[in-house]
Amino acid sequence: MLRDELLAKMIAHAAPGQNFDDWAEVLTEYANCLVEISDRLSVDECTRLVNVGSMFYRTLARAEDYRRTSVRGD
Repeated sequence: MLRDELLAKMIAHAAPGQNFDDWAEVLTEYANCLVEISDRLSVDECTRLVNVGSMFYRTLARAEDYRRTSVRGD
């Protein structure tokens, strides 16, 4: 599958009905997915996916912090 197809699927696909209350829970689910496939990946591939998860988490955490700060008017 091409990168653009994967991006489109991630954007357009409705997320499963899990009720995540915290970004750490989303990151835990991502880690669970990595555990399932890690035996088939090289060390470099695993490292890359962990790095991407870290960047994604920090981006979303900053956005959530900004949203909370904006709502409170701080």
